[in-house]
Amino acid sequence: MSGLIISFLKQFFIPLGFVALLLFITLFLIKKHPKTATWFVLISLLIVGVFGNPIFSTFFTRSMEWRHMPVTAGTKADAILVLAQGTLPADTPRQRVEVQEQADRLLYAAMLYQQQAAPLIIISGDGNQAESGRTLLLELGIPAEAILVQDKADNMREDAALSAPIIALQNIKSILLVTSAIQMDRAYFLFRQLGFEVTPAPTDYRVSLQDWQTLTSWNWRSIITKLMPTSQAFDQSADVIWEYVALAFYRIKAIF
Repeated sequence: MSGLIISFLKQFFIPLGFVALLLFITLFLIKKHPKTATWFVLISLLIVGVFGNPIFSTFFTRSMEWRHMPVTAGTKADAILVLAQGTLPADTPRQRVEVQEQADRLLYAAMLYQQQAAPLIIISGDGNQAESGRTLLLELGIPAEAILVQDKADNMREDAALSAPIIALQNIKSILLVTSAIQMDRAYFLFRQLGFEVTPAPTDYRVSLQDWQTLTSWNWRSIITKLMPTSQAFDQSADVIWEYVALAFYRIKAIF
């Protein structure tokens, strides 16, 4: 239920939802309060222009993603805990589990297992994501006995809370936490709250070193082709905003 409430409220606070809400209100202000309506339109344009700008979005995304870098070779733990996302179940007409961008988490978890970083993989998520994630790991050659599934979580907070009993039952002391780099700071904070030894193992980076070097070279050709907002940059900025807001909320809640 809490996940449903969060999802409902989130749609009004992400930039696109907020802009849509402002423009909707503007329709009722145009005749009686034209100055206010004009300000609302200007605010909407500013939000779209800034958060949708690819240059700003890259800077903004890097500020969150690069807080944690991939684990070094030879890193060991008792288990790999992967927050399942980015898979589509094999529902007709799909012939098998299909992958999206965030499925890098499962591919990375499989690679860590094959490098003997840990003898066990725990998949946490909702029913569809966890089960299709398990299927993908099996297809990648991970033995069934090396996979545990927690499939009742609707959000990251529940991922942490519902995974804790499984971790304790298996007598696991240390985990390699695998999720998208943009979410890692929040996930790391939540799982550390459980008292486990957590090593961040982020993947699915949206800003690479090459992207950053190209951007900071300030090549005029690159700049003039990235002046107008794009939907991809806008969505990326929205994801980063949500991570900052959620992380701040969890930190404040931990204090009180």
